[in-house]
Amino acid sequence: MPGYRPQSEDTSEAVDRQVCAGLAALSPAERLRLAMDAWHAMVALSIAGLRSQYPDASEDELRCRAGARRLGPELTLRVFGERARAWLD
Repeated sequence: MPGYRPQSEDTSEAVDRQVCAGLAALSPAERLRLAMDAWHAMVALSIAGLRSQYPDASEDELRCRAGARRLGPELTLRVFGERARAWLD
């Protein structure tokens, strides 16, 4: 179709249309489950990367560092105060 642009530059129009049709066929609960699964996978990958940077850190510290990276420095400090500065290095 002229003027159609796939959502991703590395995806053909035909595949993009199939993906969109498949997502449209899902119920809201199924789409929410997909989004939540993707979120949990992203958090797990983030913590795994931090674990390699901070091998001696506890699981709690790794979760805090991962959260600080998602929130950014300004919001992290506003929410958690100065104690959170250690999570931002």
